[in-house]
Amino acid sequence: MEADWAAEIGPYLEWIDAKGPGFVDLRKSPEQIGSIAEALPGSALREALVALNERGSTLFTCKCDAWVLPVEAIDPLEFECPAPEVRAGMASYIDVISRDQGLRASFEQHEAWVRRATARLRRLPVPRGRTDLVIRAAKAKRGNGFGITLYAAGCGADTQAAHAAWEAVLRTSVTVTMKEAPRLRASSSIG
Repeated sequence: MEADWAAEIGPYLEWIDAKGPGFVDLRKSPEQIGSIAEALPGSALREALVALNERGSTLFTCKCDAWVLPVEAIDPLEFECPAPEVRAGMASYIDVISRDQGLRASFEQHEAWVRRATARLRRLPVPRGRTDLVIRAAKAKRGNGFGITLYAAGCGADTQAAHAAWEAVLRTSVTVTMKEAPRLRASSSIG
């Protein structure tokens, strides 16, 4: 799988907001997942949100979206897909923040985290897709700092194949991102 990371931090760049309007706290109210239009029952995006917000997770989510990816936005080499089979695409993002205030405040730990995750993702045989992990400034109820926007995209010869490729990329990316996330310290505050 193609995987990459970046840092997009600055006064005029996007940031992750877990304090703003529309934030649904799936940690405290998992039943609210039904209020997230993109998290359709049985979808990979819904599964990802449940996993990232479950009790044992060191992370939580703030925002997400999914969309049809235009064919002209797909580079066959980056997606590891033969050019004649690039006829449809699907993509999504999920904003993720650590529950650990210490990690949330550390750019260096975020950089190490995304480097480990992208290195591991690149070794996995998940064709027809790519993942990007972008470090951004983040606002949370109990302290500002940094978070990650996880992008997942897939393509295929038709809509069904593109959707299946995207789901495989999303599931794999979420699993690796969670496994590579630094663990909570015993003295850390949650939230």
